[in-house]
Amino acid sequence: MLYSHTELVEIVSTRIAHDIGGNIGALGSALELIAGNNNELDEDTLKIITAATSTLKARQRFLRIAFGLNSKATNADELKSICNDYLKTLGNPATPIELKINSISPDIAKLVFLSVMSAADVCMRGGQISIDLNKENMIINVKSNSKLIAAKIDVYRDIIDGKKPDEYISQYIQFIFLREILGVDVPMKLMSTENEMTLIIG
Repeated sequence: MLYSHTELVEIVSTRIAHDIGGNIGALGSALELIAGNNNELDEDTLKIITAATSTLKARQRFLRIAFGLNSKATNADELKSICNDYLKTLGNPATPIELKINSISPDIAKLVFLSVMSAADVCMRGGQISIDLNKENMIINVKSNSKLIAAKIDVYRDIIDGKKPDEYISQYIQFIFLREILGVDVPMKLMSTENEMTLIIG
């Protein structure tokens, strides 16, 4: 294990706080707008509240399974639904991240969620993520019409090789956590081009 339990808790907490912080701030701003409007709720403020609460709900459900204790989806449909709701909170609606999951058991939801998060984080402007499970391995593929974020993929390679990121470590906690859960004995192979990344686990 490269990280102590305390370090992992600190890194996970930082990432979760970052991922929900903006929308908590949006809710606070909406309440200030209501207070400044004689406690009346107008249509624009309602849109802010609706968007922020929807994002918070989707991310909380996803992050709870990705990083929580004894957490898993109840069935494959719920697994896909939670992942898709999370992906809708990322980036621009005009360039969505689409997800295809094949033959995945909800018992390995944590591994799936961390893989989805890792794949989504290298997408700059939308893309397609697919996850396939067979008897030998799990294959995570992400491709996009735009260039993927090569710098993040390089850090993923370093993590596979047992190296710690030099900076912005919370940006990589999903991949760090995935590597820590799997353990060093489970092979991980990563291949990439400008527009595609494939991770093979097992």
